[in-house]
Amino acid sequence: MTDSDKKQSFREEFEAHLESPIPLLSRLRNLIFGKESPDTYTQISFYLGLLIWIIFLVWIILGYMVLTSTEWIEQEKGLDVHSLIEQRGEALGFKGGDFQSNLITFYNIALVAWCGLFIGLVLQWRKNTWFIYFIWASGGIYLLAMWFLMGFSYWYHDTTTFDKIAFFLLIGHSSLHYYFLNRELRGEKSNFFGIDEEFE
Repeated sequence: MTDSDKKQSFREEFEAHLESPIPLLSRLRNLIFGKESPDTYTQISFYLGLLIWIIFLVWIILGYMVLTSTEWIEQEKGLDVHSLIEQRGEALGFKGGDFQSNLITFYNIALVAWCGLFIGLVLQWRKNTWFIYFIWASGGIYLLAMWFLMGFSYWYHDTTTFDKIAFFLLIGHSSLHYYFLNRELRGEKSNFFGIDEEFE
């Protein structure tokens, strides 16, 4: 193959990549998650965590958008969002605009914490035991930020039962997966219930 043929072939491949984002997305996926898929239990754990992660991330982004767009919402919809937020803050024991400013700060911290949690999920997919530290640390930062900035009563009254169950399910199931992964890395054979698969 001559140099001109090689250049022509490269140009055609490059133009094909520009026409479709699929090769780029495929390479990005391989870079983040690796080329090999883990075992079924790890995949189930990952997808469960990813589903919970997406739900929380969407709520954080929507909440942040509402809080930072109160004037626009009032102009477009005629709804006095600012007063509603202040009333809820007063009911929880906040004064003036403290509730809204604390809530914005909390959403900023929550966004960073859930980005850290996503790193933990990626490491979980790759079966790297460091995943649990990202999940514990990020989950702890999220929960402590809520309690210290918003108060325990906000967590108790203003977060749904579903949110509480989903959050602790993510932390608990990740911890269980960490336990099984450690056993596997030590060469111990076990099934989901921790009972040896083979008896000597």
